Amino acid sequence: MRARAAVVSSLLATSVLAAPVRWFTLDTPRALAGAASRGVAVLPDGTLQVLPPLNSVAEFEEPLGLALAVTPQGVAFVGTGHPARVWKVEGSRKTLVGEVPADQVTALALDSTGRLYVATALPALLLEMKEGPTPALGEIARLDAGSIWDLTFWRGSLWAAAGDPGRVLRLGTAGWEVAFDVPDRHARCLEAGDEQLYVGTSGKGMLLRWGGGGAPVVVYDSEFTEIADLQRGDDGWLYATGLTGDPTLGTPAKVEGEPTVTVSESSSSTPQTNKGPATSEIVRVYPTGAAVPVHRFSRQVAGPLAWSGTGLVIGTTVEGGLWQLVDGGAAQLDTVDASAISRIDASGDWVLTVGPVTLLRRQGTPRGTFISPPLDAGQPAEWGRATLEGQLPPGRGCRQSFRSGPTGEPGEAWSEWSPTLPCGEVRVAAPAARYLQARVELEAISSRAPRVGRLAIAYRQINLPPIIKELVTHPPGEVFLKGPPPSERVVDVQHPDLAGIFTVLDEEDQQRQQSLGRKYYRVGYQSLSWKAEDPNGDPLRFSLEVQRQHSDAWWVVRQNLDTLTLALDTTALADGWYRFRLTASDSEANPDAPASEQALSGWVTVDNTPPRLHARREGAEWLVEVEDALSPIAILEYNRDAQGWHRAACEDGLLDSRREVMRLPVMPGAHVLTVRAVDDHHNSATIALEER
Repeated sequence: MRARAAVVSSLLATSVLAAPVRWFTLDTPRALAGAASRGVAVLPDGTLQVLPPLNSVAEFEEPLGLALAVTPQGVAFVGTGHPARVWKVEGSRKTLVGEVPADQVTALALDSTGRLYVATALPALLLEMKEGPTPALGEIARLDAGSIWDLTFWRGSLWAAAGDPGRVLRLGTAGWEVAFDVPDRHARCLEAGDEQLYVGTSGKGMLLRWGGGGAPVVVYDSEFTEIADLQRGDDGWLYATGLTGDPTLGTPAKVEGEPTVTVSESSSSTPQTNKGPATSEIVRVYPTGAAVPVHRFSRQVAGPLAWSGTGLVIGTTVEGGLWQLVDGGAAQLDTVDASAISRIDASGDWVLTVGPVTLLRRQGTPRGTFISPPLDAGQPAEWGRATLEGQLPPGRGCRQSFRSGPTGEPGEAWSEWSPTLPCGEVRVAAPAARYLQARVELEAISSRAPRVGRLAIAYRQINLPPIIKELVTHPPGEVFLKGPPPSERVVDVQHPDLAGIFTVLDEEDQQRQQSLGRKYYRVGYQSLSWKAEDPNGDPLRFSLEVQRQHSDAWWVVRQNLDTLTLALDTTALADGWYRFRLTASDSEANPDAPASEQALSGWVTVDNTPPRLHARREGAEWLVEVEDALSPIAILEYNRDAQGWHRAACEDGLLDSRREVMRLPVMPGAHVLTVRAVDDHHNSATIALEER
């Protein structure tokens, strides 16, 4: 019978800490993944660079703003929906170029001469802007059905992604020409490569490539239903956004709370992250053609992509955010006061939002705030000094503060931010906790923009007591050995029931033996095993004591054990009821301030005395009475004239008590009847009876 431990005390020594000092070091993109910033970028070498803020340059009354194009001279064009209009924004002046007889403007494209092309949905129109004192829009092509979702230039021609039905079009002298059909409802987005045209689809969420002839080739089949945007990077790779969506639904208005992921009938399961269901993904396509998801969002929904001087920039919904892809994940680059980001220009400096529809541009004195990801000390810790290195202007150009908390996500249980201090080397003024965040506020002073190259924070775990997860008292006689028993055979491989029968171990026993060793049997032994761990990862030592029932004294069995099992020879103890006390200590790693924990076993019986047998003849039967002082009788058996043992039944039919009675017939003739009784501690007794 196995008895689980009851934890009776946790003894934490004084506050003197002997644990080693460790460091959080933030100087690589991987270490900075998960950061939340406003106007601070993570460079490929792990440096933090402050950016000019995103300022509003134009606001629009329409509910949808889905298209953006910017000239090299900084003139922006914005396409809206409900109604469909094209606006020109130059400096602080906003001018209406024209209103289009369609549901929404979906794409804008500027050719090398600065000519603007406009695509729409419902109906699918292609227009161009006529330059002049008063710019105007003129239709140059249309489709009989469906919508146009994207435009791009490739091999000297204008190309369009259209649906439903899904197809890719090329603008010829007579209007649109179907270049190829896509195996999906919509061709959603386009990206021109040197030799290939890449297409993202909606409905099945496929990424295709086409070399100018024949059928397109599937590069990636997403678990999501739509490839919403494509972007070539200066690193030579292609990036794609995968999400669950439908372009015919437009971009939703302001999102409240958590996003809802809608799975289409073609999706067999919801994509996952290590934080639960995924809302969207970023896919990287290598020059070899291999496509691999490199990041999945669990809250934000990724949308438009752009390549800026800091790398890949991702626009998201849910409180409108800009993120950048870094080694190991994504880091928040900026936030905006809108529900979603719908477009980012090629430089990453212009951003179009919805909810409300606003055009933003990075301009002005660089300033921003970096907030590190929650830094996990593994256990509650006290904080030491923080050292921030880099190109740091004097004065208020760089200031830092800290906060701490017990949870992996900052919330109400976290402390307030500490007072800000100038960057450099400072003492972290945050309460002891498991998690820590650092906040760095950066601002260019006298045209000198600060850069942070490294942030290191010292901490030391508070020494926590060990945890005894389990203390097991094994059935009497069981012992566990890693190797075979010694040659003098002090143990047996069979259960000592003397019948030559070995019961196969059940699955739980087999799993336990993998850690304890092979099971053997030895009469008079009591084995204990335990499971323990230290929250700080310190090595543990164990002490075991034993106490007799009705006694206050504890007797030491063993001290300074480094094993997880012990077999005790109980012949040194008088028969009776006993329990064990296990103490786990981390004193080896913390000699000045050890922490310990104790656990009690359940009561166990020590019984090294065999049962007593008494027999008498009653007519044609033998009446045999068996009694044990402490243990129930486990086996009754007999033999005549040494002809082999036979199990005998007790009078009440069940061997379950310390006293049992059995009856055996008297056989005619002269015989010797031997009766044997074994208790559940494997103590045996025999009696010989003569029959005449």
